[in-house]
Amino acid sequence: MTETPVPEQFPNSARIMDYFLGGSESLPVDRAAADSIVKLLPGGPVGARANRRFLNRAVRTAARRGVSQFLDLGSGIPAVGATHEIAPEAKVVYNDNDPVVGDIARRILGESPDGRTAYVDADFRDPGSVLSAPATKELLDLSRPVGVLFGALLHFAVAADDPYGIVERYKEALAPGSFIVITHSSPDYVSAPVRAAVAELYTKLQVDLAQRSRSEIRQFVDTEGWTVLEPGVVSVNEWETEEERADDADYQTSREDAAGYAAVAVKN
Repeated sequence: MTETPVPEQFPNSARIMDYFLGGSESLPVDRAAADSIVKLLPGGPVGARANRRFLNRAVRTAARRGVSQFLDLGSGIPAVGATHEIAPEAKVVYNDNDPVVGDIARRILGESPDGRTAYVDADFRDPGSVLSAPATKELLDLSRPVGVLFGALLHFAVAADDPYGIVERYKEALAPGSFIVITHSSPDYVSAPVRAAVAELYTKLQVDLAQRSRSEIRQFVDTEGWTVLEPGVVSVNEWETEEERADDADYQTSREDAAGYAAVAVKN
């Protein structure tokens, strides 16, 4: 009789990301896979950390403007620099559809039983299932401003998924003063060898990746009824406000290693 494989036998993308971010949730199989990724994409860990630092700056920006509740879509493991750590007074609903993430998230969030965090197991491409989940409805008041995070997520929504329609459905559910925060992979600043390495990696992972240009990414945020915050749609490592200056690590990160764009918009 063949035994059913257990998750510990295979690398997991969320645990690999946690490893890149300096977390403690990875297993030896994840670290071995991460080392293989770095051989293909040496800038991968640098880009992952730049992405997380941007998300932290965007969350703090939203919090300063009165947002006290967040929906973190496709969040991965809510450990290093997680939204509830960056905005400790806010209510945060994390979302993912990876059972490995769910198990770890519930353990991590259960260690802080203050009623301010919850986890929703659902595919972000089905906004109705996320927004109508009991945990979402219990924790978030959609009649008040909410910050919705699409961190390194929308490039996994291909054309057939109607990515712009997905984002619009979330936006329509939000009250004025709400924020959307996006980071998105792009080939714009990436050399041909790196583009080839990315294609090879995601082919091996059997994951579809929708690389989009700056103008295509801007269409997610620059829509009627929304204002894109300065500095606009820029390389992930270059997004900053007067209150949230990019740290030295981001100034030293190249656009190629950042490998994508960041944007924040607020509902009028």
